[in-house]
Amino acid sequence: MNNVVALRRSPKIDQPEHLSAIVVAGSGGAAATTTCFGLATALRLGADVQVAAIDGTTDGGNLLARVGVEPIDSARAVRQLGSRMAVSSAGAVVVGHGEATDSALVDSLLADRSLARIHDVGTALRARRVAPLIEAGAAIVVAVPPRAEPLARMRGAVDWLVRTYGRDVLSHTVVAISHQLPQSVVDLTPIRDALSPLVAGFVEVPFDASLARPGTVDHRRLSVESIDAWTDVLDAFGRIEAGHQDNDTADRVGTGELA
Repeated sequence: MNNVVALRRSPKIDQPEHLSAIVVAGSGGAAATTTCFGLATALRLGADVQVAAIDGTTDGGNLLARVGVEPIDSARAVRQLGSRMAVSSAGAVVVGHGEATDSALVDSLLADRSLARIHDVGTALRARRVAPLIEAGAAIVVAVPPRAEPLARMRGAVDWLVRTYGRDVLSHTVVAISHQLPQSVVDLTPIRDALSPLVAGFVEVPFDASLARPGTVDHRRLSVESIDAWTDVLDAFGRIEAGHQDNDTADRVGTGELA
């Protein structure tokens, strides 16, 4: 796979190979699938690590059909995932939808292979199978289009996260506004102003005509602006990672003082 995309910079994340993240759709048609693909692509190209884009939906997700372009080499395949694996145009591993998808199990299997993991869980934020990933501190991306009703539903999803996991969950949550039209029809300024101080990142992904076309997505057709925006999300993951490391250090220091 040749990278012919003009990358402007690498993501600012110290240990990208350890990344575990979930992409949640704030509503139907929120571009969670393409966001998952985009983050995996930006990480693969920008950090040169092995990464997997995983369809963690249970309602017939289309990630494998949308971005899997080549059969996976047998040496890279995971036996438990059977025929649900392929490779994207950028060289990322793609794991397709399964009838009994266990997100935590799939995450563990791929972590054992030293792959970064980005899960598309669609609208299933409240699903029991997703809870272990959130409880383990996985980064959360809430994907939403810039339209009034989906934005209102996104607020409901964020409120549920806080009620269920506490306010600290916002420190590893990123809001990604995916533009699906060339022009925005909603003023996002008040939403950005309200959320930016609370969450790990607020990123707008510009309209990209290559993602609006039907059929398989090839990373070489993506705009540089799209890659830039997904890299901004990865930068937010880097800040989350740094915050976890700071907390671990503080815990160790605190333990020493008490001893």
